[in-house]
Amino acid sequence: MNQFKPIFLGTVASTDDMSKLKRAVDTQKCIRAGGKHNDLDDVGKDSYHHTFFEMLGNWSFGDYFKKEAIGWSWELLTKVYGLDPNRLYVTYFEGNPEMGLEPDLEAKDLWLSVGVPEDHILPGNMKDNFWEMGDQGPCGPCSEVHYDKVGGRNAAHLVNQDDPLVVEVWNNVFIQFDRQKDKSLKSLPAKHVDTGMGFERLVSALQEKPSNYATDIFTPLFAKIQEVTGARDYTDKYGKDDLDGIDTAYRVVADHIRLLTFSISDGAVPNNDGRGYVVRRVLRRGSRYARKYFNAEIGSFFSKILPALVDQMGEQFPDIVRKQKDVKEILDEEEEAFARTLDRGEKQFEKYAAQAASTGAKKLSGADVWRLYDTFGFPEDLTKLMAEERGLNIDEEEVAIAREKAREASKSIKDSVQTFAKPNVHQIAELKDKLQISTPDDEPKFTKGDIKAKVQLVFTGTEFLESTKDLPLKTPFGILLDRTNFYAEQGGQVADTGRIVIDDVAEFKVLDVQQFGGYVVHNGYLDYGVLKSGDEVICEYDELRRQPIRNNHTGTHILNHSLREVLGDEVNQKGSLVDQDKLRFDFSHKVQVTVPELKKIEDLSNSYIRQNCKIYSKDVELDLARQINGVRAVFGETYPNPVRVVSVGIDVDMLLEKPENPEWRKVSVEFCGGTHVEQTGIIKDLVIVEESGIAKGIRRIVAYTGDAAHAVQRDAEEFGKRIELIEAMSFGPEKESEVKQATADLNNLVTSTVLKDALKSRFNKVVKSVVDEQKKRQKAESKIALDAVTGHFAKKENKDAKYFIGHLPISANSKAVSDVLNHFKSKDKERTVYMFGGSPSEGAVVHGVYVGTHVASSGVTAETWSAAVSEIVGGKSGGKEPTRQGQGNNADKIDEAVEAARKWLEEKLKL
Repeated sequence: MNQFKPIFLGTVASTDDMSKLKRAVDTQKCIRAGGKHNDLDDVGKDSYHHTFFEMLGNWSFGDYFKKEAIGWSWELLTKVYGLDPNRLYVTYFEGNPEMGLEPDLEAKDLWLSVGVPEDHILPGNMKDNFWEMGDQGPCGPCSEVHYDKVGGRNAAHLVNQDDPLVVEVWNNVFIQFDRQKDKSLKSLPAKHVDTGMGFERLVSALQEKPSNYATDIFTPLFAKIQEVTGARDYTDKYGKDDLDGIDTAYRVVADHIRLLTFSISDGAVPNNDGRGYVVRRVLRRGSRYARKYFNAEIGSFFSKILPALVDQMGEQFPDIVRKQKDVKEILDEEEEAFARTLDRGEKQFEKYAAQAASTGAKKLSGADVWRLYDTFGFPEDLTKLMAEERGLNIDEEEVAIAREKAREASKSIKDSVQTFAKPNVHQIAELKDKLQISTPDDEPKFTKGDIKAKVQLVFTGTEFLESTKDLPLKTPFGILLDRTNFYAEQGGQVADTGRIVIDDVAEFKVLDVQQFGGYVVHNGYLDYGVLKSGDEVICEYDELRRQPIRNNHTGTHILNHSLREVLGDEVNQKGSLVDQDKLRFDFSHKVQVTVPELKKIEDLSNSYIRQNCKIYSKDVELDLARQINGVRAVFGETYPNPVRVVSVGIDVDMLLEKPENPEWRKVSVEFCGGTHVEQTGIIKDLVIVEESGIAKGIRRIVAYTGDAAHAVQRDAEEFGKRIELIEAMSFGPEKESEVKQATADLNNLVTSTVLKDALKSRFNKVVKSVVDEQKKRQKAESKIALDAVTGHFAKKENKDAKYFIGHLPISANSKAVSDVLNHFKSKDKERTVYMFGGSPSEGAVVHGVYVGTHVASSGVTAETWSAAVSEIVGGKSGGKEPTRQGQGNNADKIDEAVEAARKWLEEKLKL
C-alpha cells in the first residue's frame, strides 16, 4: 500500500494521476521471508503459510467506508462466491484505553446488520485488529473474516488461534488515523479502506480443500516436481503423518520456486545483502530439501520446475515470461555455487551435531552455526532446520555474538591490510634455486569449481615458512600452493577472492592473488587453525564474484572488436580494467566517439552476444598465432610463448588451418590469459555508460554487462516514466520544482549513454517548455507589478504620494520585483517603493525596495529598511543603494511584513 500513502495523508499532488483515484482493485505479489514479517520457518510444515502469495485488494480513497466495505464483503463471500455463512466468523477492534482508543462498535453493529450471528462476531486486540504501517503514519482498526474449513460446529474459540482449519481469508482495514511522532493519533481528513484477501486461502475455501497446497494453485507444480524427481505422489500429509518428509519437501519446493521466480524477475537477485540475501536463503533452503528428500542433483534443479510456473502464471504476470531465461541462469548459477559446499557442509554439521550429542547438550553452539554459514554458505535458518531434525536447538544470541565478532575482525583486517608484501627478485630466486619450489599448475583457473591442492610455503614478506604456527591469527601473509584455481591479477582482470580451507581445522581468507615470476601468492589472513607445508587443502574462489568478471572480460573482447568495426583499424587497445562491477577499456582514437557511433558499437556488440557464440581458447606458438588475420593484441605488451588465443565463435584450430583467411577479421580473436564465459548468451547485454577522453588521442569507455546492464536499463526506463509524469503536470511551482530535481538526477543517472542522450533530448523539451512558460509568466507578472505600482501613483488621491508599500498580486517572482525597481531607479527617482510578492500556498516570499530621493534625504537607506523586514519574512537581502532585494520562506507573515515596513518608514519620517 506504500504507493497509496500520499493519498491517505492528503499529500498527493493534484497533478499526480493518483489524485484522481476514488477506488482501486489489485492483486499484490507479496513476499514474507525476512524482516518483521517472516513466514519462512513455517513453510512446508503447515497448510497455509507461504513465502510468496497473492493478496487481492480493493481500496477506497475517501469514497465508501465501513458500511459499504462490510456489506459488500459479506455479499461477495456469501452470495457471489457462495461460501456457507455459518462457517464465517468476523472480528472487530476491542479498543485500547491506554492509547485512548474506543472499541469499534460501529463495525460490530454493521456486521450484525448484514446478518452475522452475534456469537460469530468476536472482539480482537491491537495485534490482530489494529493495523499500523509503522511507528508513524496512516493506521486504523480492522475487521477480519475467518473461515472454518470443517463446518457443522461453533468454531469461535478457534479464531486467531493458529488453527490450520480456521483461517483468516479477508481483512478490512479502516484507515482513519495518522500516528504522530509522539504516538498520538490524529484523525485523517478523509477516511479510507484497504482490504486484503488471501488468494490461496480463498481458493482453498472455494475448492473445499483442507489445505492451500491441495488446491489447483499448487497441483501443476507438484506434477512437475514429480516428473523431475520421480518421487511418489503428493498426499497432503503434515507433521508426524508425513513419515518420509516427501510431502513437506513438495510444499517447500513449490512455494520457493514461486518466491524465487517473482523476486528475481522484479530485480531482487540473490546476493549477501538485504533482500538479495533473503532470496539466497530461500534458494539454499529449497536446494537442501530437494537433495535430502528427493535425492535431486543440485545445480539446475529449480530451473527444471520453472517452466511449469511460467505456464501457470505467465498470462497474469507477463514479466516472468519475458525474464524466464534470466531467471533460469541465475537459479543455476546460485545452485552451482551452493552445491560445491553442500556435501562438505552437511558432513561438518553432522560432526557438530555428534559433538553436541556426546556432551549431552541439546543445542549447537553459536560459533558452530556461524562457521557453517561463513565457510559453507549455510544460512542460519537452514542450520536451524537441520538442527530441529536432530532434536537440537540454536541459541540465536550466541549466533549473533559470533557473527558480530567475525564481522568486526574481518572489517578491521580489511581496513588495515591495503597492500601485501611482494617477493623480490632475490626471494623468487630463492624459491627456484635454493628451496627448489616449482611454479604451480594454474590451469584450473580456467574451469569452474573447487579443487584440492597442497601447501608449499608460507610467505611473510621477509621469509618463507613451512608452518603458520608462530604467526598470530589475523596476520596478513601469503600462501604458495602446488596448484591453484585462483586467478592472479593480470591482463587488466582483477584477482579472485575466496578461501583456502581444511574443513574445521583451518581456514585462510584469500583477499588478493598476485603472480611473481610464475609463482602465485595467495594473500590474506588465517581465520582459525594452523597450515603447514604438505597440508592438503580445498581451494574455493568466490564463483558468484567471478561470474560477472567473466561476463565483463568476454564483453571487453566483443567491445574491442566492435570498436574496430565501427571506428576503423586505427583503434588499438591502450589498457583495460575488468572487475565484478564493470569493464573499462582504453583505446586510441583522435576524436570523441559520437552518440550515433556509440549506438552502432553497442548494437553490434549485443548482436554478437545474442548469437550465443561459444568461446574457444588454446595455447598456440606465438609466431603462428600472430599470423591469424585480425588478431588483437596490446601494442608493446610482451606475450609468453606459447600464447593463449581466445576466439569468440570460431574454433581456434579452424583459425589456424588458414590463418590468413580474410573472414577472420569478422571474428573477435585476441591473445588473452583471462577467464571467460562458455557462451556469449550468458553475458545477456552490454551497455556503454561512459565515453571520455583521458589523454591526447586516448579515449575510455566504461560498460556494464549481465544483471548490472539490465539494472541501468531499468533505471533509464523508470526515468522515462518520470519524464512522462512531469510532462503531464500543469505549469506551476510543483512542476518547476520537479524539473529542477529531475535535471540534477538526470545528470547523475548512470545508464546507457545512448539512452541517456535520448532522455536528455526528450527532457530538454520539457525544460524548454517550462522556461518558456516562466519567461512568459515573468513578463506578464512584471507588467502586473509595474501597473499596480504606477497605477497607485496615478490615482487622483495619490498624486502627491511619495512612497508605495504593498503586497502585489504576483508570485514569488524576483524578476518582476527587479523590473519595477529598475523602472523607478531610471524613470521616477523621487518616489520610494517597497513591494512584496508570493503567498502562503506558494511557501515563498520576495521583497524589494527602492529608496527615492525624497525619502533618502531623511536618512533612510535601503539596507537598514530591508534588514528590519527580512527578520519577519526570513532570509536575507542584498543589493546596492538605493535598492535592495530579498527572499524568505515565512510567506504566512507577508501581511505582517507589509505593516512592519510601513511603520518603520513612518517612524523614520516621523509621520
